[in-house]
Amino acid sequence: MDFQKLAILIYVVGLILWLFVWRGLVGYKWLKVERLMLLPFIGGIIAFTINVVLAYYAQIPEYSVEIGIYGFVESNAKTIATFTLGIAVFVVVTFEKTVSILDQEESRQFLLLVFSSFLLSVVGVLPLYWVPQNFGWLTTLRHLKTVPYLYSLFLFAAAMVIYIYEIRKDMGNNVIGEDE
Repeated sequence: MDFQKLAILIYVVGLILWLFVWRGLVGYKWLKVERLMLLPFIGGIIAFTINVVLAYYAQIPEYSVEIGIYGFVESNAKTIATFTLGIAVFVVVTFEKTVSILDQEESRQFLLLVFSSFLLSVVGVLPLYWVPQNFGWLTTLRHLKTVPYLYSLFLFAAAMVIYIYEIRKDMGNNVIGEDE
């Protein structure tokens, strides 16, 4: 099996699915509402594009080297999962104050993105023991796990942009209210 082509296919499919994930969870309307939202959207596109290019040129490392790389991908996904869960718990615990900052729809979308980010990072962490210990399969698993990790990272960034947008909007309303 040509594992290099398989890696390229994984990232190309991940890039195409990114457009659908974005539309379903964030929505393209946010790209018009808040310019900062371009950062996570385009960041996702750039990350997948870079991975396609790197997959084209990369060689499959020896199995012992791959085990070390695989652990790095696992630890990154665990970090994002912990971070997003911490933010979600913080928002839920301080929900009374958060609701005054976030509109009801933005509050729901913010929480949806944070929890989606958490769930995707957990999916990236789940060990898949079905992968044979043959040459190339661990590399394929690492590439498969990178896709939900990238989704998680950029969806979390989109949630933070929504939160920043709402805080700025709320601060603008308070400043206008104070002047009157």
